[in-house]
Amino acid sequence: MGFRPSGGLSGNAFFTDYSGRTINAGKGYMVMLVLRVGKSQLARNSNDMAALRQHAVRAEHAENGRDALEFLRLYDYDLVMMDLHLSDMPGHEVVRMMRAADFKVPVLMLADTATAQAKAKALDQGADDFIITPCDADELFARIRAIVRRSQGHAKSMLRLGPVELSLDRREVRVHGQQLHLSRREFAVLELLFLKQGVILNKVAFLNHLYCGMEEPEMKTIDVIICRLRKKLAIAGVPTLIDTVWGCGYILRDPSTAAPDVAAMQPPAWASPVPVAA
Repeated sequence: MGFRPSGGLSGNAFFTDYSGRTINAGKGYMVMLVLRVGKSQLARNSNDMAALRQHAVRAEHAENGRDALEFLRLYDYDLVMMDLHLSDMPGHEVVRMMRAADFKVPVLMLADTATAQAKAKALDQGADDFIITPCDADELFARIRAIVRRSQGHAKSMLRLGPVELSLDRREVRVHGQQLHLSRREFAVLELLFLKQGVILNKVAFLNHLYCGMEEPEMKTIDVIICRLRKKLAIAGVPTLIDTVWGCGYILRDPSTAAPDVAAMQPPAWASPVPVAA
């Protein structure tokens, strides 16, 4: 069933690939969860497993359309990467069934060859993009990032709120034009808040974004990361960007309109002793 985690992210992240080998994905990886349907080669002049690992993509594998639909009933994915030619039905038919069942996950259709009519049919049935494979790895993963970004309501890779700019592609944050240096996990937390502006996010949402279902630390770890992030933002001149909705979670506030919440900026007393790796 594709990658299965065999260790948490307190140190390095380990995955088991389709052949049963254990792979080290590196310390502190943030992982995108993708459903891979079919067997076609993805990237030209590149090992697919290595390319996915390099771009922090964890892939579950479905052999055919029926298996894919069952996976989608059980799990939430960031993206479906589906072959047009499957053993049991055409990929565009799977997409049609997905949309009829109200599965909103974006779909990238793949084929080693396809007519203009076949591409149009897949897109009309609900696919979000179509690419001929094997293709250049940089193009493939750029398309993946763009599709996921659009599915979350963001057409551009640069997200802004007040004086704060967050670049999804360059993975950097600027406040009043000056770069703000964040750890990988601090960036991941702020990234999710920007992607879900206007939504109160609980700690489970942050843990899923950071660890993607792998062995996770305690919930209070998120409070510590938020506290650290708030301190850096306050020094940069935006102390009110992240607001606490007590009993619910966290939400972004426009710093030009939000009133300072001094209490929210302080970490809970029980959170301070918890060590969090950067």
